[in-house]
Amino acid sequence: MNDIATYCSATYTWGQFTPAFILIGIAAVLLMADTFIKALPKRAYALTAAIGALLVACLTVNGEHTNAYSFLACLATGLSILVAFDYTKVSCASIAGGSNDEGTGEFYALPLVACAGILCLTQAADLIMVFVSLEVVTLTSYVLAGYFRRNQGSIEAGIKYLVLGAMSTGILVFGAAWYFGMSGTFILDSAVVLDTLRGGSVASGTVAIGFLMAVALLFLGAFFKVGAAPMHVWIPDVYQGAPTPTTTFLAVASKTAGFALLCALVVPFRDLAIPGVPVADMLVCVFGIVAAATLLIGNLGALFQSNAKRLLGYSSIGQAGFILVFFVNLSGPVEALTFQYLTAYTLATVAAFFAIAMVRTQRESEEISAFRGLGKTNPRTAFLIVVSFASLAGVPLTMGFMVKMASFISLVAAMQSWSCLIWLLPVMVITAAAGFYYYFKIIRAMYWEKPQAEDKPLCVPFCTACVMTACAIALIVLGTWPLITAF
Repeated sequence: MNDIATYCSATYTWGQFTPAFILIGIAAVLLMADTFIKALPKRAYALTAAIGALLVACLTVNGEHTNAYSFLACLATGLSILVAFDYTKVSCASIAGGSNDEGTGEFYALPLVACAGILCLTQAADLIMVFVSLEVVTLTSYVLAGYFRRNQGSIEAGIKYLVLGAMSTGILVFGAAWYFGMSGTFILDSAVVLDTLRGGSVASGTVAIGFLMAVALLFLGAFFKVGAAPMHVWIPDVYQGAPTPTTTFLAVASKTAGFALLCALVVPFRDLAIPGVPVADMLVCVFGIVAAATLLIGNLGALFQSNAKRLLGYSSIGQAGFILVFFVNLSGPVEALTFQYLTAYTLATVAAFFAIAMVRTQRESEEISAFRGLGKTNPRTAFLIVVSFASLAGVPLTMGFMVKMASFISLVAAMQSWSCLIWLLPVMVITAAAGFYYYFKIIRAMYWEKPQAEDKPLCVPFCTACVMTACAIALIVLGTWPLITAF
C-alpha cells in the first residue's frame, strides 16, 4: 500500500509549506478579529494582511522555502491588498453602502488564502497537489470577483468567472484522470512521460495517444489560468467588472500561479525537445499557434477599448502571448525567462492599477478619459504612470523592453531548430507595435487632453505614492542595469 501511495503522489515535507501555513494563520487571525473586535478599523486589516504577505515573500527566498514563483506571488498579493487599502471609499460604498466598512474585513483576508494556494501550487510535483492548490486559488477568486454586492458589474464578473472557471476545472480534472489512467501515476516526471509515450509496460500505441489526450486537457486547464487562447474569453469582462484590488490580484498573482502550473506541465517534456521527434514537433507547433492567437487577440482587441481596466485585461492576454513564446523553445531556460517577464509585468501592472484605483476613487470613473490633464495637474504622478505603461509597451530603458527583447531572442533561438516558426516573428512585431498605440492612449490623455474645469488635482495617498514610485524605480533600474554592467 505504501509503495502504491509513493507511486501515485510525490513526497513533500512540512517545511515546504511553512509560508503557506503562515498566510493561512494570518488570514484566520484577521477573520477572528473581524468577528470579535468590531471597533477595530477595517483598514488595519488591509495593512496587516499586506505586511504579512510581504514578510512571507522574504521567507520564500531562504533555504527550503526558496521558490521564485512563490516570492513573486507573495509580492503581488501584498501589493494587491495595498490597492484595497487606498480603495476603502469605493469598497465601503459597494459592500455595505455609504461610509460603513461593515463586511469589508473578509475582503482583505481572502487574498492571503488564495496566495497560500498559489504557494502550494508552486511546490506541486503531482496532479493531486495541483488540483487541490488550484481549487483554493479559484474558489477564493470567485468570491473576491463578486464581492461588491451593490455593484452590478462585480456580481456579473463573479458569475462569469464562476461558470467559465468551473468549466476549466472540469477540463483539468478530466485530463488528470486520463493522465492517471494512461500512466498509472499522478506524478509529473520526465521518466513517467517517456515511459507512457512508449506505450507503457504493454508498448501500446493506444496508451500513447490517450496520454497525449490527457496532456492536451491539462494544458487547456493551464491556459485558462494564464489567459491564453482559446481559454481567454473571461478576462476582459471579469477584469472590468471585478473590484480593482481583485483585478490586480487576478492580473498578477493568479497569472503567476498559471505560469507556474504551465512550467510544471512542460518541464517533463524537456528530454524530448529534439527536432524530428514527433511529440516535440507537435508541442512546438501547438505553443506557436497558441502564442500567436493570444498575441493577436490580446493586442488587437485592446486597440478599441476606452475603459482602462478592460484595456489592461486585453493587455494581460497580449502579455501572456509574449511569455508563451518562451515555451516554444523547450530546450531553453523557460522557467527563468518566464519569471523575469512576470516580474516586469507585475511591477508595471501593479503601478497601473494603483493609478486606476486612485482615479476611480476621486474622479469616479475608470474610463481612459478620466486621466485627462494629469500631466498638468499632477505632473509627478503622471510621470510614474508613464513609466509603468511604457514598460508594458516595451519602451527601451525599462524592464519591459528587456523582457520583450528576451521573448524575440527566444523565438530566434527556437527557429534554429524549428525553422518553420519563422511565421511567428512578424506576428510578434505587429502585436508589439500595436501595444505602443493602445498603451499610449492613456499617456496621450494625460498630456494632450486639457483638464476640464471640474478636474481638480488628484490627492495622491501616501501608500499609492510609495508603491508607484518604488515600481517605477525598479522598472528603470532593472531595465538599465544590463547596460550599466556592460561598461
